[in-house]
Amino acid sequence: MLYARLWLAGLALMLANAATAQDALPLSPTSMTEPGTASATAPCRLRLAPAPLIQYRGALSRGYDGDSNRVHTELGTLTVEHSGEACAYIVRIEPDTGPGKAALYSGAHSLDVRVDQLGREISQGDNVVEVHGSMPRGQPQRQVKFQVSVPPGQRVPAGQYVGHLAVSLFDSRDGGQELVTRQTVDVVTQVAPSVVASFGSDAQAGIKSMDVGFGTLMKGQEKSLEFSVAANTPYSIDLLSENAGQLRHEFTSNGIAYDLRIDGQLVQPAAGTETTILQGSTSSQHSLDFMIRTDTALALAGKYSDRLTLIIAAD
Repeated sequence: MLYARLWLAGLALMLANAATAQDALPLSPTSMTEPGTASATAPCRLRLAPAPLIQYRGALSRGYDGDSNRVHTELGTLTVEHSGEACAYIVRIEPDTGPGKAALYSGAHSLDVRVDQLGREISQGDNVVEVHGSMPRGQPQRQVKFQVSVPPGQRVPAGQYVGHLAVSLFDSRDGGQELVTRQTVDVVTQVAPSVVASFGSDAQAGIKSMDVGFGTLMKGQEKSLEFSVAANTPYSIDLLSENAGQLRHEFTSNGIAYDLRIDGQLVQPAAGTETTILQGSTSSQHSLDFMIRTDTALALAGKYSDRLTLIIAAD
């Protein structure tokens, strides 16, 4: 009996205030406000503090994993700074291309993202978040929070993906919307290299071994099986034959030669040595075809077998 065994090699990519001093000044009758407090006549002034980078780490802090169905969100925090009189504001967060599709990019490849109000379930909306707030006199700042998520199940090539969100700050006193400032928030994630394989037509099926039974051996007898690979990075398929492409007798060194073809191409494995038989970079399906090459009429009675190992690993 001929045995074929698939060994999967996994690869994980790990991703990834100075204080100021001020001399004490005497308070004059026309300036009796305490330090850090706006005067009664100062108008409202609003600004956005520089926005921090949002690093999407994924559920296991390894970046985005297209093979996982776990949903993970990253928190985005913006700071609205204020001085002067009380006023109201609106902070608007949206894709830098406007409402609608939000994505991270790596060359020609894209990864869809979602932008939502903090705590909201992942939506299918226009990726626009508007936060309304107000600043009383003497309040120096407020934080505005939102969340960014990457929907599961997206298979894209490994690498770094970058996208941008536009953040606009409006002064909304008296019901108006006067643009105060606009800035960009960068969103970055790493897509880790992934190679998954299985016997059969589904690379996710997890079938790692398969027996190929010939029954009574005869010259010209054929058997076939298939295996599938799901990958987002270049990979190699190496073959290791325990008996160098022969079915070896169970008790003696006698052998019966067989031909092995992968996707129609003849493969000649060497004993104890890995032979690279294929290289790829995307998901694919492959066939292994076996044919008994030599005459078996005078072969010693008994069981004959070989053990094949397919080593599929990211390069």
